[in-house]
Amino acid sequence: MEHLQVITAKLLASSMGVSLITAERYLKDIKQEYEIKIVCLDHINRYFKISAKN
Repeated sequence: MEHLQVITAKLLASSMGVSLITAERYLKDIKQEYEIKIVCLDHINRYFKISAKN
């Protein structure tokens, strides 16, 4: 269920080590890319092609 966690700009900035403005831009881009209103952890992983596979 962790993949359904809603991601905020503040949380994204903190976890990625980027500025709040950059995180807001990432969220805006992800929302446009997937045509969604709420960004979840799974969207972040797919957008940045992050995989838990080793």
